[in-house]
Amino acid sequence: MMPEQPDRTAGTRLPKVRLGTFYGGYFLVVGVLSPFWPLYLEARGVGPSEIGLMFALTFWLRALVGPPIGRYADRRGDSRLLLIGLGLLALAAAVTFFWTRGFLPLLAANTVFFLAYASLLPLVETVALRTVDAEKGYGRVRVWGSISFMIAAAGGGFALEAYGALDATTIVWLVVITTVLMVLGIMWLPAAPPRAAAPSPRAPLMSLLKNRVFLLFMAATTLIHASHGVFYGFSTLHWSAAGHDKATIGLLWAEGVLVEVLLFAFGARFVQRIGPVRLIVLGSAAAVVRWVVMGLTTDLVPLALVQVLHAGSFAAVHLGAMLFISRGIADSHANSAQAAFSGIAYGAGIGFGLLIAGWLYDVMGGGAYMVQAAMAAGGIMFAVALGRVWQGQVLMAADQGATAR
Repeated sequence: MMPEQPDRTAGTRLPKVRLGTFYGGYFLVVGVLSPFWPLYLEARGVGPSEIGLMFALTFWLRALVGPPIGRYADRRGDSRLLLIGLGLLALAAAVTFFWTRGFLPLLAANTVFFLAYASLLPLVETVALRTVDAEKGYGRVRVWGSISFMIAAAGGGFALEAYGALDATTIVWLVVITTVLMVLGIMWLPAAPPRAAAPSPRAPLMSLLKNRVFLLFMAATTLIHASHGVFYGFSTLHWSAAGHDKATIGLLWAEGVLVEVLLFAFGARFVQRIGPVRLIVLGSAAAVVRWVVMGLTTDLVPLALVQVLHAGSFAAVHLGAMLFISRGIADSHANSAQAAFSGIAYGAGIGFGLLIAGWLYDVMGGGAYMVQAAMAAGGIMFAVALGRVWQGQVLMAADQGATAR
């Protein structure tokens, strides 16, 4: 039996504004971290292998911590106090980066910050999917995150060019300021609409992980996100070594999100027509092309062209995942499914990708992108298998308890 869904069409304008404000603040932080955090770590004396290990450990711990946090939120119903606590913890950790030196102190501060910060998004995604329609409204709310990412990446690049002698300190100031804005956005978040009354099984995560369809979904998305390891960890260093200045690098990161913005803002009809599985397949194919080109050249024109494929390798895959969870996972499992997706695909997956990326980049330089292309191709195989076995059914309806089918 299909679980009863709340009405997401009436009276959602103010909640949409509040959600958009959070996404804007959250991705301002990402817009600073993604392009420039490796530069900060390098300025503090951390080498490529150590950077890869540091990020990998952080993402793996995220995979362990995320599911219990999601389960706790499922039990409480309203996660706003938890969100505020995590936001303040991230802010406190960000401030310590002004004085942190050495690999082990940086590892500790980095771990606390990223665990608190990364735990926020899956909880808010659940609020968003209960508040707005996943197919028509989610992208138009999530787009504010993409817009703010572009502003932070481009603006951060110009700021570092202007204050180049203070690179590390400037980067920390940018992280602290954007984290403050994110915390203010958290405090304005709406409460999640009440879900239909239903018993929640004792071990929703284990129920999901016993389900063949959910495992195929996780395998596909995990491989695709893991394939971004070299890009996330070392593209800024790689492009900088090739002679591109920080402003250009910031613009390359921002440009990659521009088409993502168009997909989020205006792609509702396309998303509905394509469906979750084909979105994931298209996104993984875009990732293969993107990494092959980046592995072959650092010339500005080809880099600028393939950065457009970020709309596929990230945005299409993310929209496909959110649509799969919205259509295929019962509301009683929503936070647990989001936490599993975030912890495993974004956590363990990217953590593994970053760990091997550090070693690969040390040994192969830009050739490391070719290994990442092979990982994305594996994601295509699992996504195609998912399309063969899942026909849109709800995997964990409330009246099924913990029984996977």
